[in-house]
Amino acid sequence: MDRIIHIVILILLFSCSNKQNEEFEDSVKKSRAYVENYMESSNVPGMQIAVSHKGNLVFSNGFGYSNIELDIPINTKSKFKIASVSKPLAAVLTARLFQNAVVDIDKSVNEILTQFSNKKDFTLRQLYCHAAGIRHYQAKDTAASKFHDDIQNGLNIIKNDTLLYEPGFKYSYSSYGYNIAGAYIEKVTNQQFENLLQDSLFIPLHMNNSTFDDPFKIITNRVSGYELNEKNEIVNARFFDNRYKIPAGGILTTAEDLTTFGNELLYGNYLNETSKKLLFTPFQYDGENDSDTGFGWVVTKDKSDNRVYGHLGGITGGCSIILIYPDLELIIVWLGNLDTDWSPEPAFTVADFFINKLENE
Repeated sequence: MDRIIHIVILILLFSCSNKQNEEFEDSVKKSRAYVENYMESSNVPGMQIAVSHKGNLVFSNGFGYSNIELDIPINTKSKFKIASVSKPLAAVLTARLFQNAVVDIDKSVNEILTQFSNKKDFTLRQLYCHAAGIRHYQAKDTAASKFHDDIQNGLNIIKNDTLLYEPGFKYSYSSYGYNIAGAYIEKVTNQQFENLLQDSLFIPLHMNNSTFDDPFKIITNRVSGYELNEKNEIVNARFFDNRYKIPAGGILTTAEDLTTFGNELLYGNYLNETSKKLLFTPFQYDGENDSDTGFGWVVTKDKSDNRVYGHLGGITGGCSIILIYPDLELIIVWLGNLDTDWSPEPAFTVADFFINKLENE
């Protein structure tokens, strides 16, 4: 009897999925054509797109190549470098730890990370909202490759730098702030950040194709990264060890896993309502009136005044965008394996194909 019930449930789910896909058939067709044209005009070797509406995956597709030399196509399980879209994942994990009273986001980080004890106190909340006065990347940092093997060691790159301003005063984007946050969490929990991601985020949320980017580890379905040379030719991306910045930009995942992640924030109970409010409430800076920066998320609106929670990222050999429309119950994920000048506009264009369908119903 249980087996029959299970089969009936699967049939119903499949039927529901088909109806959803039929509903957005024209949106999917337009999205495919747009992505293919975009890839050709921008010289992008491979991309992966996923769209979810009301918790159902209505479009998921791989385009182009995971590895050009070996002629391996992108599929839905191909793992991309998602660059700074790692930040919202780190923020959600941290919100969960805060919710469970494992970490205090308003306690001084400097008390635990004593290499920063000579600086004004800053907190996890300030770090995740780019308000701690920590600088961003500089060209000289890549030369210090001996500090790139883990999060704690990576703090040596910035430990002697002065703060840009009084913590809490204003916004200044900083990936190093997220690395500091990850190092602090490691100290407080006595666990490596990558293990916390796996055990406390990826496994509970069934993000089965997500991991961290270790360049020396064999990782199934990892996508090869590319960049463009001075002649606008596709070449292999330069080697880079991202293990020192897992919270800021060191995660590998798929578009489908990121829609699963987004749907958990819309419908799941991984975070309670107070924690979700933390993520999507703009930080109030002491020296600025307006803010679109939540706890690890950009909180904004599109050109039609629809609320959007999102983030984008670019890294050597990868790019990423996630857009969550909470009122429309729509999620768009756009991933690529080219290091170039990325903008959120292509993902917003794909989103419009689906929003137009919803508005015309």
